[in-house]
Amino acid sequence: MNSNQLNQIVQEEGLIPLGVVPLFYSDSYSQFLRWLDQGKHAGLKYLEKYQDIRKEPSRLLEGAKAAIIIALPYSQGDSWPPKPNERSRAAQYARFTDYHNFLRQAGLRIVEKLKMNPELASQSFRVLVDTAPVLERALAVQTQSSFVGKNTCLIHPSHGSFLLLAEILTTQPFKFDLPEKKEDCGSCTLCQVHCPTGALNEDYVLDSNRCLAYWTIEHRGTIPEEFWPWLSKYYFGCDICQLVCPYNEQAKAYQLPEKIVPKQMPSLFEVATMSQANYENLFGGTPMTRAKRNGLRRNALIAMCVTQDPRLEEALMRVQDDGGFPLEETVEQIRKKLF
Repeated sequence: MNSNQLNQIVQEEGLIPLGVVPLFYSDSYSQFLRWLDQGKHAGLKYLEKYQDIRKEPSRLLEGAKAAIIIALPYSQGDSWPPKPNERSRAAQYARFTDYHNFLRQAGLRIVEKLKMNPELASQSFRVLVDTAPVLERALAVQTQSSFVGKNTCLIHPSHGSFLLLAEILTTQPFKFDLPEKKEDCGSCTLCQVHCPTGALNEDYVLDSNRCLAYWTIEHRGTIPEEFWPWLSKYYFGCDICQLVCPYNEQAKAYQLPEKIVPKQMPSLFEVATMSQANYENLFGGTPMTRAKRNGLRRNALIAMCVTQDPRLEEALMRVQDDGGFPLEETVEQIRKKLF
């Protein structure tokens, strides 16, 4: 099977074929270890586990020789800066049903079609969508044109960086594309200039300790007040470093496949005061459940405080009757700040 045939199969699923790569990382794994040693992963302790597999992804499939890298484009046309009076956003990847299942099912269908080819029928495949400890950008960067930018996102010169990745490991010794001279960030520093919290102050390094996405998604406790002003722009995740990237000029148009329909986002008041049933109805099946119900409510309360939402006091009273960690502590932070 040649690359054109493989690409067609991937494109039939509404996905972008990035290429086929060997299962090694060059110097990316040692860079990852240095990043961990420096504590740049903040509270993401799970990244410290399973280093044997991270180092050698071929362990995930006996006899594996290659990885087919595929991507789901997900831009929904956001721009930066926001329009006047635009309410706090959720990052674009989180506005639709969890992409993990979509990409996995698409990957399995791709495998079925590949195995219909006689030369591939006896080969083994495994679809990975954040389901194994793999440095996926380190694999994907070996494709012919993609590179990792100063914002640490994988960037494709034609498709930008609003791409969700998946890998199909295979025992088939596919022919790899010969590397060519890649584009890169050059002297551009827009992502670093516009990052509001200084998380990208070092080229090609993300400091999760200063990343708005970390604090609003992964962190389970209270959020330091130095980061509060920016929750008025994003109460879940952050897309700023991608929206200002010149490679995403083309990606500012709507790019989600037709079969995926984004959810209508509720108001901050609705999020801050939502019951468990409302939480499941509003966000069930989306990546926003990663922050948990009380994490989202915490974020919404802070965003309401910063934007001086007229319903903030009502929200605080509602939360007092249905709180818990870290809501009670966040309410105390807000009351001290306001009064």
